[in-house]
Amino acid sequence: MRLRTGLLVAALGAAAPLQAQVYLAPNVGLAFGGDTNDDSKISYGGTLTFAGESHVLGFAVDFAYMPDFFAGDLTDNNVTTLMGNLVLITRGRTRLYTSVGVGLLKTRVRDAGQFFDINNHELGLNAGVGLLAVPGRFGFQADVRYFRNLTDPEPDHEFDVDLGSFDYWRGSAGLVIRF
Repeated sequence: MRLRTGLLVAALGAAAPLQAQVYLAPNVGLAFGGDTNDDSKISYGGTLTFAGESHVLGFAVDFAYMPDFFAGDLTDNNVTTLMGNLVLITRGRTRLYTSVGVGLLKTRVRDAGQFFDINNHELGLNAGVGLLAVPGRFGFQADVRYFRNLTDPEPDHEFDVDLGSFDYWRGSAGLVIRF
């Protein structure tokens, strides 16, 4: 037992440390196209990205909230997304990236007469491209992403996934803090 513990401690001590950078980017953007009814909708959110400066693969968590997403006489409506993304990113301080991921796509719609109240929690996907420029501790991030819901085409208690009919694009930009 002591030999195994000693080998484990030696292996962990000899391993090269991971030099991942953490980028926090609060952002503001616009949702457009798809189900936005040809109207741009404002988006508030942020992205937390984990990527080493010398690595081309990273991970990001993207959050966005879009109030008043749907048109019409609706008193309360919004779209909220929380996505986990795999990020393919160039090396350096100014980096281009592409990302793809899945997560929660939540829609809420309530009409003015309180006749109906829809609160959907669905699986969604997103894919996009962007720029991350962080020359020092602070920088800038901008990206464009496509969002689409995923559905179960046959409610037969089997894991079937198909592209849904709800979709839109989102462009966002914000300041970045590097940790």
